[in-house]
Amino acid sequence: MKFTKTYENGLRLILEKNEKDVLSANFIFNVGSQNENKEQEGFAHFIEHLIFKGTKKISAVDVMDKFSFWGADYNAYTTKLATKFVFKSLKENFENCFELYSQILIDAEFNKVDIDRERQVVIEEMKKCDDDPDEILYKRVMENYFAGLPLAHDELGTESNIENATREELLKFKNKYYRAENCVISVAGNIEFDELDKIVEKHFSSRFKYLSKYNHIDFKQVVVKPSKTYDIVERNDNQANVCVQIKSASACDEEKYVADLYTSILGNSQNSRLFKTIREKFGLVYSIYAYNEMSPNAGQLLIVFGTRPKNVKKAMKEIKNILLDLANNGVTEEELKRAKNLKISSFLFGMETNSNLAEINGTILNYYDKVFDIGERCKKTELVTKSQVDDFAKRIASEKIFNVVAVGKGINIESLKIF
Repeated sequence: MKFTKTYENGLRLILEKNEKDVLSANFIFNVGSQNENKEQEGFAHFIEHLIFKGTKKISAVDVMDKFSFWGADYNAYTTKLATKFVFKSLKENFENCFELYSQILIDAEFNKVDIDRERQVVIEEMKKCDDDPDEILYKRVMENYFAGLPLAHDELGTESNIENATREELLKFKNKYYRAENCVISVAGNIEFDELDKIVEKHFSSRFKYLSKYNHIDFKQVVVKPSKTYDIVERNDNQANVCVQIKSASACDEEKYVADLYTSILGNSQNSRLFKTIREKFGLVYSIYAYNEMSPNAGQLLIVFGTRPKNVKKAMKEIKNILLDLANNGVTEEELKRAKNLKISSFLFGMETNSNLAEINGTILNYYDKVFDIGERCKKTELVTKSQVDDFAKRIASEKIFNVVAVGKGINIESLKIF
């Protein structure tokens, strides 16, 4: 059973009440890399790190020790659209964990010593990603595809920005976005709503002095104009890692249910067209998959695979053939039914843990200002017709907004242009 409340200061709360005594909570703030200008790239992520460095009264060691003493699991991450702080704990320790999280979120000191130390941590995180061809591939794909738009920004930012960010700049950025009206708190577990409401009011909501009614985010569809259609990042790797990115349905588009089923048939499982052909028939790859990345203001279909450089041309040719076959001949009824079963099962599997429930409920409320209804999502998936998927397949095969990136050595750019 779900309960919601919007406080006078704009803070929104949602609870998924069930009988599980492991409670999960999400603090979701509407701030991510898309909120940064060029000089601020990386600020949202850097601030996420600094939140855990403590307050004037609580040190970073205190934060770690307290969460550990209460047996809690806690973490945070920054995306292009939001920053999420999460924890899960046993019911008897929930209020203690919630209070501690509230203190560091509101009262984070941003001590200069901590800032300087954490700069190095974030830069090491960047260096780690720079050694990972998958990370390099994704970063370049996004830079090319969303060229000139904030969505192109890497969540980690740039090394120079992190090195030069001042305490004043970081605090100004934090205070702009870490506000009650810019936050959703989502909880799942065995707690009464009245009890949770009192905890939230006591430790979080009442501490925001300014009042501001929440204005629902109106996500505008962005106009995508990739800066490059074909691109190669030279690296001394044994494999060529390749991504084909194609404009698709956004998360605000009802066609997203069709896109999900098409992508499942194309490359979401071992029964997919890509896996059966590229791996099982031709043995060109160990791994190949397709997935949708849907934000409220943009959507893309991504096809990702790794193979030796000499096999790139053949793999690209077969991927193109699969897309054309889907467009020309459509999907089978059996494929569509299998895809529906897989997607609906995936939806329901995601509802098994309170961690997933808290994140899904909070994200939907945050972006769309409505309560997530798994039944509605399953029903809309079931109602998708073969003709809808066939029409979508034609659209994907003929889409002119796309981007192909390869990472590796000895890759001939002409092998990418087969697409």
